[in-house]
Amino acid sequence: MRTEEALAGFCQSIARSLPEETVTKPVVANPVHIDWDKAKCSNCISCVVVCAERHTGTSAPSRAHIRINVDLLTDNNVTAQYCRQCADAPCAEACPAEAIAFDETVRAWLVDEEKCMACAACVDACPYKAIVVDPVTNTAAKCDLCGGAVRCVEICPTKALVLVGV
Repeated sequence: MRTEEALAGFCQSIARSLPEETVTKPVVANPVHIDWDKAKCSNCISCVVVCAERHTGTSAPSRAHIRINVDLLTDNNVTAQYCRQCADAPCAEACPAEAIAFDETVRAWLVDEEKCMACAACVDACPYKAIVVDPVTNTAAKCDLCGGAVRCVEICPTKALVLVGV
């Protein structure tokens, strides 16, 4: 029994001495992601509409997983909010329900709606503001690369959206 206790104590001390990210962070090889070129974007929001239609069956921009924002009140500045499929995925790290996991087939971080508690920890953790809690389903919503057939990239008339890492 003493040998087992000593071995358990030794293993625990090694685990404590490792940097936290060595123990907890998943290793992801080359996620595929969308990239947006502001200079090419015409602000047509075709990508937003097709995304909302693909994921929700509506054309509601508030439910799209990509957002193009035009600041009409000040300088007409255009910004885009979309998932970069980060290799270190702070959204997945922050999720207490482990509802965000890397899918090897799609090569993207996907939300498991069955596990999602709508706590919004992932929303707060995302440095790009690319995740929202869907107002209808009450679950986290982020780009899932349409399961591989990325509609926003396909429909963009100016080719401002491209798929990187394919």
